[in-house]
Amino acid sequence: MVKIILIEDDSIMSSAVRLHLKVILEFEYTIMVFGNVQSALDYMQDNTCDILISDINLPDSKGNDTIKAFQSLPEYTNIIFMSGSSDDLDSLDLKNHQNTHFIMKDMDFNESMWNVFSKKLKLNTV
Repeated sequence: MVKIILIEDDSIMSSAVRLHLKVILEFEYTIMVFGNVQSALDYMQDNTCDILISDINLPDSKGNDTIKAFQSLPEYTNIIFMSGSSDDLDSLDLKNHQNTHFIMKDMDFNESMWNVFSKKLKLNTV
């Protein structure tokens, strides 16, 4: 079973992501949802995940600080960062982890999620 961690402080966006995953994923998964980076890091001290989906700007971490918080995850972990601002993409250092992806929270969000999950993720457990 694939283990997913979702970090999103907006409850509407969190629900939208969970609903979208339910529609597009064709494998069994579990999902843990957190509203900030520190809660997710505390959980991951004793637990692993295959996929980490995180807003890039959270109450306790912004931009590259959010990316750095997860750079020590194992290489097999797929990391998907999301943002509502295209300005974030230009300033982010997304090269620290080989399986890192970026999705805009915009009108193309559903298509972007489908594209990443159908074509780019590398899962050892599926």
